[in-house]
Amino acid sequence: MLAADFEVRRRLFRVRVELRLEGRRRLALVGPSGAGKTTVLSAIAGLLPLDSGSVVLDGERLAPSRPGAGGVRLVTQEPALFPHLTVRENLLYSRGADRAVAQALAGRLHLTPLLSARPRALSQGERHRVALARALLSGCRLLLLDEPFAALDRPLAEELLELVGEEVDRLPGGAILVTHQLEDAQAFADRVGVMVRGEMVQIGSAAELARRPANPEVAALMGYRGWLRGETGILAVHPERLAEGGPGERISARVVTCRPFGTRFSLDLEAEGRWRGRLRQHRSRPAPAGDFLELYAPDPVVYPKEAMDG
Repeated sequence: MLAADFEVRRRLFRVRVELRLEGRRRLALVGPSGAGKTTVLSAIAGLLPLDSGSVVLDGERLAPSRPGAGGVRLVTQEPALFPHLTVRENLLYSRGADRAVAQALAGRLHLTPLLSARPRALSQGERHRVALARALLSGCRLLLLDEPFAALDRPLAEELLELVGEEVDRLPGGAILVTHQLEDAQAFADRVGVMVRGEMVQIGSAAELARRPANPEVAALMGYRGWLRGETGILAVHPERLAEGGPGERISARVVTCRPFGTRFSLDLEAEGRWRGRLRQHRSRPAPAGDFLELYAPDPVVYPKEAMDG
């Protein structure tokens, strides 16, 4: 189990974290740029000194500023491979790396045909797979992933993240993923933690956070795109959580624009009546501009007006 309870002071704010990660669990950290997500991973990995607190993995207190201590491995956007070594030599570079285990892992990550190649001959996605394999072969107990596939095309990034998930299930300590892609967090993680200005403002399953975001900042990160003003407060509206029948909070809205959205349609709407403002709906069929729709927000999320005005 990972028990991380620490504070790291940065230039503009402090990063304060208290989290637990048990067994082969997966946690994703999301939040705006500069929220402190990478700082959290760097501190757990031993790359940053702690101003207070500790990081404990399976009862072993990890000493700050000792990268890789206790089997914690960090994979970033830059797959730092040895350019003069082949893929096989890169995989076996770590002390104690087992050749048979490396061969089996290379097979699972589709690297077997590339074992004799050098990094310069690999695609970006292939280099990322090699970096991941090397981290897993170096006595990894807890895997930290700092947006490792952010620079890749989405289909490739999704494929690699799925491969990572399969490998994490073999690790005793699980994994923590930092990502700006909500879809990645939802697909990868058992729990999602939302960080804002150095604080973990909410943590739970992706479904829990989407259904009941703690504040408007969390709601925006969970995909809410409508903020309708009414007498009783601010109604947060998610484009995927609007129905054309009750129960729920009724919204009367005029279609402003309708455009294709993948295999569906995205409507920009202007709400009138009890709730007023702009909102968006994703739906299976189009609606012409000027039409009036009666929509319902089931299990509505309403914030006090001060939450938005502040």
